[in-house]
Amino acid sequence: MAQKLIWKVTVTGKKNAGKSSIVSEAVYGTATPINSKGFVRKKVSIDFMSNEYEIDLLFLEMPYETLNEKFLSKSTFVLLVVDITDMVSLQNAREFLKMYNDTMEIFIIATKADMRYTSQFWEPEVSKLAGEYGILYFIYSNRDDFSSILKEILGYSLAKIFNQGK
Repeated sequence: MAQKLIWKVTVTGKKNAGKSSIVSEAVYGTATPINSKGFVRKKVSIDFMSNEYEIDLLFLEMPYETLNEKFLSKSTFVLLVVDITDMVSLQNAREFLKMYNDTMEIFIIATKADMRYTSQFWEPEVSKLAGEYGILYFIYSNRDDFSSILKEILGYSLAKIFNQGK
């Protein structure tokens, strides 16, 4: 019998960084942004350590400019979206990590990888930032399949939860 979990996922980043596309890709399998005012639900099943989990992911898009600590604090994890064509989004990510890295699980999603020719930073800068805070990062283009990234994040999160008592 599958264990049922409900996880709140906050997707944050600078305006136009690709938050809506990430949510839409994760939930509906299309990068066409959605207009949501509130939570968007995605049901996933995942096998982890010989157990089956059915997880209701409740995605909430929260622009960096309007962060709300109350909602953030209740998140299972945060997808911190940075736009490789906008250096300010990387600076905002650094500020966010300074404030919240010790209090929640955060993953960096560097978007617009298909626009590398206009990038203001690339994987070395994202890798360095992630390394400073000991977090995982992913380079993503909306032409890619986000489900593999989501599966890796879910597996990592389950492993972290499962191993907390050890």
